[in-house]
Amino acid sequence: MSLEHHQIKSSFDKAAKQYEEHAVLQKEAMSRLIERVQFDLKKAPKQILDLGCGTGWATKALLEIYPESQIIAADFAESMVNAVPVHPQVTPRVTDAHCLDVHASSLDLVFSNMMIQWCDQQTALTEIKRALKPTGFLHLTSMGEHTLHELKSAWATIDDLPHVNDFMPAAELADLTLRMGYEDVIADSEFITLTYANVVDLMRDLKAIGAHNTDHNRSKGLTSPKVIKQLEAAYQEFRTEDGLYPATYELLYLRALKPADDKGLNLKIKP
Repeated sequence: MSLEHHQIKSSFDKAAKQYEEHAVLQKEAMSRLIERVQFDLKKAPKQILDLGCGTGWATKALLEIYPESQIIAADFAESMVNAVPVHPQVTPRVTDAHCLDVHASSLDLVFSNMMIQWCDQQTALTEIKRALKPTGFLHLTSMGEHTLHELKSAWATIDDLPHVNDFMPAAELADLTLRMGYEDVIADSEFITLTYANVVDLMRDLKAIGAHNTDHNRSKGLTSPKVIKQLEAAYQEFRTEDGLYPATYELLYLRALKPADDKGLNLKIKP
């Protein structure tokens, strides 16, 4: 997958106003990830980075669980960061996961919900590891390879262009994380399906949360009414008994630990 990162940033900047209204999947993923963090961490983290914080949902939830923690709420979309609620223990920060404006070995926990799939994962994992204290935890969610398989299949009947982003499989992300020098790596996934009255509503929802196709080989033009009809016709095999259009997401979880004896060395990993 070759993504246009300036286009991704622009998409999420534009999505800030309507993000909370439409980001049903992101909110559910956040809740499930927080449950995993609570189960895994034996003591409250003092310094937390909420990386890809959006409008601050997770920041607020993490403060409720860890009321003594200091949290950096970070996102590369300034309009998202500006929407994070003001709190004396929260430091909002506009920064990119590829070059984090965070001190080395300063964090007990990096929490990242539905963000890393929009990054160069190797670079982001390197930066996160640099920022973590030895024995610090990384907990994140991402989208797996089977995400939006219905939409991808329907588009494939119309043309050969990439209309749906491709995402890294769980095993591949886990392997990369291990090769980056993390330990105690665990990756798994589950499926969540949302339903829509029509294909247009699905595509509007993706755009409203800033998660529409950003592959540089994508079609840059608007989708015509004729193509929408073709798309809906191709989608018929997936419709539910209620006549709704499903959109299945593979929700990928990753948990990893920075080794206690980590010397701050960053390996060069060949693609």
